[in-house]
Amino acid sequence: MSIDPVAAAVAALVAAQLMEAPTYLQRAAGLDVKQDIFDEAGAILRAPRRYRRLVGWLGHGALAIAIVLLYATFFAAVAHNDHLAWWGVFAGALHGLLGGIVVGAWPDLHPEMPHATAAPGVFYRHYGRRDVVSFLLGHLWFGLVAGTLYALLHVDLPAGAAL
Repeated sequence: MSIDPVAAAVAALVAAQLMEAPTYLQRAAGLDVKQDIFDEAGAILRAPRRYRRLVGWLGHGALAIAIVLLYATFFAAVAHNDHLAWWGVFAGALHGLLGGIVVGAWPDLHPEMPHATAAPGVFYRHYGRRDVVSFLLGHLWFGLVAGTLYALLHVDLPAGAAL
């Protein structure tokens, strides 16, 4: 079983940023998207308000690395390190399913961001359809990017392992 932790870390950091980019672009365009994962993560980590998004961004990156290391273990054990883009989408779907449940299971994970905010509910459903779709597609996109980059960066895998 060949796992490349450096490839996993790089793939995770890139995938984590690309996962959240559509949500922040929608917010910047004035669309009604309520989720703000970096602010939420900073609030969960109890960072001072001034540094909340920075701390949340760092925490989100660290969590992404841990998650992609789990993906890498799955890729090696189940996918035999082949077709990782597609296995990544599958892993992203499982990741989104678990994440969607976690978001709804602990409403107190969302304290004062930037003010008292209503609990998002399972899959952010209390925030509206746009948030639900952004959340789910973000996790699929995360898996696709993580699987593809991991395969391309893995020192022992041919580039063809990505597809």
